Amino acid sequence: MTFTGAPLATLAGVFAVAGAAVSLLYVLKLRRRRIEVPFARLWQRVLAERESSSLWRRLKRLLSWLLQLLLLGLIVLAVGDPRFARGGEGRTIAFVIDAGASMQAVDEQPSRLGRAKEEARRLINGLGARDLALVIRLDGQPQALGGLESDDRELLRQIDAIEPSDTPADLDRGLRVAADVLRGHPRPTLILIGDGAGYQAPLDRAIGGSATATATATATATATTATATATATATATATSLSAIDLSGIDVRSIPVGHSGENVGVVGFAVRRYPQNRSSYEVFVEVQSFRSAPSTVKLELTQDGEVVDVQRIALLAGERAARFYPNLAGAGARLEARLRPEGSGALDAFPLDDTAYALLPPLKKQRVLLVSGGNLFLEGALLLDENAAIEKIAPSAWDPALAARYDAVVLDGFTPPAPPPVPALYLDPSGAGSPFPVAGVVSSPAITDVAEKHPLMRWVTLRDLNMTRSSRFALRPGEVALASSARDVLIAAREVPRKTVALGFDPRRSDLPLRVAFPVFLVNTLEWFAGDEATLQASYRTGQVWRIPAAGLPGTAATVTVRDPDGRSARVPVAEGRASYYGRRVGFHAVLAPPAPERALAASLADPLESAIQPARELSIGGQRLTAPEGFQTGVRRELWAWLVLAALALALVEWWTYNRRITV
Repeated sequence: MTFTGAPLATLAGVFAVAGAAVSLLYVLKLRRRRIEVPFARLWQRVLAERESSSLWRRLKRLLSWLLQLLLLGLIVLAVGDPRFARGGEGRTIAFVIDAGASMQAVDEQPSRLGRAKEEARRLINGLGARDLALVIRLDGQPQALGGLESDDRELLRQIDAIEPSDTPADLDRGLRVAADVLRGHPRPTLILIGDGAGYQAPLDRAIGGSATATATATATATATTATATATATATATATSLSAIDLSGIDVRSIPVGHSGENVGVVGFAVRRYPQNRSSYEVFVEVQSFRSAPSTVKLELTQDGEVVDVQRIALLAGERAARFYPNLAGAGARLEARLRPEGSGALDAFPLDDTAYALLPPLKKQRVLLVSGGNLFLEGALLLDENAAIEKIAPSAWDPALAARYDAVVLDGFTPPAPPPVPALYLDPSGAGSPFPVAGVVSSPAITDVAEKHPLMRWVTLRDLNMTRSSRFALRPGEVALASSARDVLIAAREVPRKTVALGFDPRRSDLPLRVAFPVFLVNTLEWFAGDEATLQASYRTGQVWRIPAAGLPGTAATVTVRDPDGRSARVPVAEGRASYYGRRVGFHAVLAPPAPERALAASLADPLESAIQPARELSIGGQRLTAPEGFQTGVRRELWAWLVLAALALALVEWWTYNRRITV
């Protein structure tokens, strides 16, 4: 017998104190009232009879006292929660329950995860009194929900608290967590409960996985030197970075799920046109995971309004792409939804039937031009419809004024300190130059161009003529966009803020007469605004999102991310970005007061996770994983309820004997 509610010594102390109190109540004598009555010989006979029956009265009071002590003992034992102990050594069990995205499939009722939790509860109700167990939630970030427990109620509470995650299950890490906990404990057992989708690859990297097989190998190793060498080799392999060491652990599996029929959105992207931000284009990719041809309806919506509906016929396993060009609208939230054809559910996995994306905000970029007068430059900037240009003279320069703009263009003017926003320098000089000036080159010729850099897209500088140019000395992290031999004439950098510099005055060259000049300016302003576009991208769940913090208060060390379920998490900001692990599909909010609320979108968009076909058979090292054994779910091991019932029955007996004047 074992006591899980309280130690036996504690129960004995409680019983001793309470029993002494009960005994004291029986020892105390009642104070009788003195009443004067006429004397008669009748009272002598009454007193004589009372004396003759005093022994029987004492025996009756003793019986009542014993009944009260027995009643107290039953209650104290019930508080201790006694249980029958099995013979031998208890097991150490890790329940690894898959809560990944595919476990939201509804081919089981109410879902695959619901069925997995039912199976786990059944096993926990059959644990032995000496068994220890823990629950591990398996998703993109596997986690043990508690320590090793013998309390069924705590284990059941942990299982009830498991919620589905919209992330792929990382079985590799889950097995490592379970192995680290079980290693060194008696009779370690790992029970994997899930649909088996994608499990076999991590299991193929596992070493061991069967207590019986390990014991046999150990016995053989002691018999021959050759086997001992093989065991040493296996141990070395198990300690490698890629292998999962499950040696000595009895691994079992309970599969859930029976259908792999699914059609899902596996790709969704949207972007505005660089030269016309009022229009945008959308790319959607749909894949069938069914065993037969099917037809689905693809619906594209913007802020809840239907933009387009297409009917798509898919062969078994076919992937189809749809492209939507030249779309327009004031909304920002886009959704690609799969609708069923006719009545009934579309498939067994509704999570991937909808994908989400956000359009970058439609707003003009405020640009401050600091120039003494340059018609070529002003005319080229006016060609950018997405930029609002405001001009001041160099004498009116004020860093506080520049901070109100999205970008600054400095034409032949170099301020003592760099602007607090992205800046384009034309012919910088002196100590305030963003890139150190190493000298001057006369009539240079462009020989090298960083064609893959976004600033040089569609920009041709071949045979560019100029009278002179400064040459820059680059530091780590700075990039040469155009060079003359080894002399850097155009340079750029991203940190601490985006900065571009031309080492020459465009008016002393034929650059303003080329198409490359306005194209380069537009590319530069688009590059400056790139952080805003990145923030509004569509993310994938199960990954760490690097959320740009541009535009947030400069003193903000953290931001708050609120997921579609309304749950908030504080995320630290480092190097201008906040790192957040995405668990939910849908629209999220990024909060950093007093800055306005920002939004971002997340989708599953994972073909591997949309392939929900369950694996009914799994193996480690060629050995098939079987169902767990030794769980007596039909035996009630909790005795406290029976003890409470016995105490109630004893109280009824004491009440009956009291009213019958037997124990009083």
